[in-house]
Amino acid sequence: MTERPMELGSIAQWVAAGATLLAVLVALFKQEILSWWRRPVLDVSVLLEPPHCHATILQYKVQRTAPTFVQAQCYYFRLWVGNRGRTRADRVQVFAAKLHRCVADGSFKEDKRFLPLNLRWAHSQTLPGGPEIYAEGISPQMGKHCDLGHITDPKFRAEIGEDLEGLTSTSAILALDLEVAPNTRSHLLAPGTYRLELRVAAANSAPVTKVVEITVTGEWFPDEHKMFQDGIGLRVIA
Repeated sequence: MTERPMELGSIAQWVAAGATLLAVLVALFKQEILSWWRRPVLDVSVLLEPPHCHATILQYKVQRTAPTFVQAQCYYFRLWVGNRGRTRADRVQVFAAKLHRCVADGSFKEDKRFLPLNLRWAHSQTLPGGPEIYAEGISPQMGKHCDLGHITDPKFRAEIGEDLEGLTSTSAILALDLEVAPNTRSHLLAPGTYRLELRVAAANSAPVTKVVEITVTGEWFPDEHKMFQDGIGLRVIA
């Protein structure tokens, strides 16, 4: 019976020591703890429906017998980049890091020809140095659209420089909206299933990796609902 008070005293001493250590750690790392708790938390989602994805008209100029302005039906596909954190995310970028394609055995193999580049932010003006690839900021619980890619009516493919050899003239191609269009044309996705690895980061947030699975059927439909149902598939899988 005489040992019990000593045991209780020992426990109390350990609790007091632990509390003191915790208080010291909080004092030393208070700012780091607050920064972690209040950090931006970036996420990516996609919905195959307006306003995220929709039909529009592509206008461009070509040299025929004379300079001519042409209009072509086009579908734009956009990602929604949101901030679920407690602090504004500054200088946000979406980097297309790797592209994998589904091969005959059902596995995904990396396309070594793919040139890693940033995606463009939607509805932004082209700056003197090129398109907007760094969003100035995304406030907490807010978001911003980022262009993933577009599909133009196949009969205009060659004229707008988005053509690939070996495909029928009626086959639809998805053009990824990278900061530049590589001369290798590795941004043009022929019919097939792909997985695009994205790295989303901000000046005050570490990169997060997201994977978007893209299925291009090669079919073209003037009707928006039919196109989103049978012409293309998009989903975030990781």
